[in-house]
Amino acid sequence: MDRMTRPISYRWIALSAWLLLGTCSQAATALEHVLANIDGQPRKLSGKVVVEDSVGSMLLETDDGALWPIHVDFISTRSKDDKPLKLLDKDELAQRLLSELGPDFQVHDSKHYVVVYNTTRTYAKWCSSLLERLQKGFLAYWKKRGCDVHEPKAPLAVLVFSDRDSYLRYAKKELGPGGTNAIGYYSFQTNRIAMYDLTGMQELRRQNTKRGRLSDITALLNQPSAEPLVATIVHEATHQISFNCGMQTRYADNPVWLSEGLAVFFETPDLSSSRSWSGIGKVNYSRWDLFRKNFSNGKVPLLKDLIATDDRIRNPGTAVDAYAEAWAWNYFLITWHTEEYAAYLKTLSAKPQLVQDDPETRLADFRRHFGNDLDELQKEFLRRMSRLK
Repeated sequence: MDRMTRPISYRWIALSAWLLLGTCSQAATALEHVLANIDGQPRKLSGKVVVEDSVGSMLLETDDGALWPIHVDFISTRSKDDKPLKLLDKDELAQRLLSELGPDFQVHDSKHYVVVYNTTRTYAKWCSSLLERLQKGFLAYWKKRGCDVHEPKAPLAVLVFSDRDSYLRYAKKELGPGGTNAIGYYSFQTNRIAMYDLTGMQELRRQNTKRGRLSDITALLNQPSAEPLVATIVHEATHQISFNCGMQTRYADNPVWLSEGLAVFFETPDLSSSRSWSGIGKVNYSRWDLFRKNFSNGKVPLLKDLIATDDRIRNPGTAVDAYAEAWAWNYFLITWHTEEYAAYLKTLSAKPQLVQDDPETRLADFRRHFGNDLDELQKEFLRRMSRLK
């Protein structure tokens, strides 16, 4: 399985036909009650209208942290009251998830996460421990570099399925058939991470053992093939943290090269550590080697082509190469243009939701922070990156 070809999990969800394109307005804080057709089924939703356009299409935030883009044509009824939206606490979120997933699931919670699982508690605890370390390191890293980030305002949901088949049945609702190669993903809409117990993978599992025990986790981490698997968990968790700490805004126009490159910057695991992940910003040699190979062969396009649109990173035929470019440029900008990168993130986080920028706006935003001369920036990039060991 090639982790680098997994689907982009926080994609726009069928919004191209009704992007608000600047016509949206902030709604009142009253709780909205909506009966709408969601995926062909009537569904009652209650939450806060985050933005609404002039005809009544809306982005609705519910108490579990989900964001629902609802076109006016699919709304049957709506009403509101004076109650403000109150996000679920850990116990309430756990009960909501258990009621959705069924009696086979249990809950393990930590300081910032609610892990709902039907594998072993040991594996669930290992996952939450990994995610807690990542979040602590992520926030400390960016605070030190001048980013206005904060702990998530509500507990974050993580679903861990015991095996690949049950995970895929769940994931298919959001990822469709394209999700069969992904071992985990972050959902832009539900704000959850979903994954499955890696110790149960047939190609990694030891004979005559049960999945999810501490010895199985240790054995998993001792295999070189586990490195991209752990990296995927860290990668998707980085997305979840960045969209819940004030760094990025869900359903705003987040350039995919930036979001993916940022996640890859944090994903490199350390299997020599008993904790499996212990560092930030290590050179990702698989990405860097691919970039250098493509560059030597004249296959790396101009920087402006990466910035202006998401086409190359969304195209399965060019995605692997584009991921390598995204890592390389994020590594360079974070390392040698830290203040400008932090300011660029702040600009993007303030973008209105459900509005997609055109290529000219994307390029203008980038140039505002990193300078107008992209050719000169690319020369600096090549000069500095060529010294990586």
